[in-house]
Amino acid sequence: MAYRDTSTLDKVGQFNLDKLEIISYRQEKSEAGPKLMDIRGITLNFEIAEDILSNNLVGSLIVYDAQDIKTLLPITGLEKLSFKMSTPGFDGYDCTSESGHPMQIYKVDKVKLDPKTGKQQLYKIFFCSEEMYYNTLNRVSQAFEGPIEDAVDKIFRTRTYLNSKKPLFFEPTKSNSKFVIPNLRPYKAIGMLSSMAKSAKYDNAGYLFYETSKGFQFRSLESMLAMGGASLRPPAWKFMTQIVPITDTKVEGIKNIKRRMSTVINYQFDRPVDTMINIMSGMLSNRLIVHDAFNKTLTTTDFNYKEKFAKSFHTDEGTDNFLSPDTPFGDTGKTLFEHPLSMLMTMTETSKIHNNYEFPKAAEILPLIVSQMQTMKNMNLNLEVYLNTNINAGDVIEFSNPVIQPKAPGEQEEENPYSSGRFLVLAVKHIVNIEAEQGSTIIKCFKDSVRTPLPSESDPLIVGTEEKEKADINEADLAIST
Repeated sequence: MAYRDTSTLDKVGQFNLDKLEIISYRQEKSEAGPKLMDIRGITLNFEIAEDILSNNLVGSLIVYDAQDIKTLLPITGLEKLSFKMSTPGFDGYDCTSESGHPMQIYKVDKVKLDPKTGKQQLYKIFFCSEEMYYNTLNRVSQAFEGPIEDAVDKIFRTRTYLNSKKPLFFEPTKSNSKFVIPNLRPYKAIGMLSSMAKSAKYDNAGYLFYETSKGFQFRSLESMLAMGGASLRPPAWKFMTQIVPITDTKVEGIKNIKRRMSTVINYQFDRPVDTMINIMSGMLSNRLIVHDAFNKTLTTTDFNYKEKFAKSFHTDEGTDNFLSPDTPFGDTGKTLFEHPLSMLMTMTETSKIHNNYEFPKAAEILPLIVSQMQTMKNMNLNLEVYLNTNINAGDVIEFSNPVIQPKAPGEQEEENPYSSGRFLVLAVKHIVNIEAEQGSTIIKCFKDSVRTPLPSESDPLIVGTEEKEKADINEADLAIST
């Protein structure tokens, strides 16, 4: 069972799951309303996740069913799931019909009998935001004009599109365009608009459309890192690795809960260094050639990671905190930022296509989007921490880990200058083990800069002997045979 005091956090991993019931599409004959089935008592595990690269909240739960409710209700994919889940004292997920927005049940899977009894069933119920159903049912075939965020809001609210009643938080764009959406699903249409959006406040390009426990978000990556175009966004939480376990103070009734919640249970870095992929994907440098069919011109734009870096906000403050050293490569005489042919892109656009309305210039958006999307795949950190519904996708967190090296007894740990620092949260998954009365949060995040600049050299690394011999293989074979 969950804890009785739902407002006080006095134990790490504590959770509130006050309500968990299925709302059937069938009407209750004795009452003027749908059938309700409370499944709190038979649920073993509950999960819910949000991701800035995914449009919806999704989740699942595992039930231990002795009454075969999936048949008796039945569960068909037309039901709703009503629940309220949070860390005590923090905001969380209100998906109740009374004060929130119930989720849509869309699948039952992994059904198996309990091998010990042969009578009870274990199975998994999957759920998602209701907007995901509307996205699969409807298509957008319409012209929009004006700011891009107005078009997104109309697709989001219109009954024949996403029909959403949830909050939408948006970042104003610098656009006055006319778009014709060619019979696309609503999320695909918003994705098309997102790829053309340019921030009114930041020197950035490309927006993301995603959902958190607070509502839907339509914003640029840089707006997640900064506030008001003037300062870095403060971290939602600070985490640290823990070599020596933290114990509660011996003074009765006093526990340092926040410190314990800042402790990382497990962590793992994915792709802290993958320079080959960064070169090939155009993160460090790329070239775009645009053909303007109206003016009959070709325009070439070269993107340089270093030149663009200082014009934007990043996870860590600084103008030279690059993810790659500012050092020449080999005998090219250039850094990796100065090779635009590492990724070559071509496209066609047309000026004056809608009289006074203009599409954003591809040269101002596409090269930067290409670099940003690859940057998000670098220095990925996966954290397992105690349940913390205060963390949302799109938040900034701080993470501190030491340099892993032998230390003498009593010697102070040295913080890692490159992997420690601020991270942007890509995704979170909250997991509640009801049987064990314990909750945890899995956080996937990344950093697009290092806290301390990487060492740079003016001279390139050139090693090895210089062999320029050209040999005829037939002569070599003849020499061997004789």
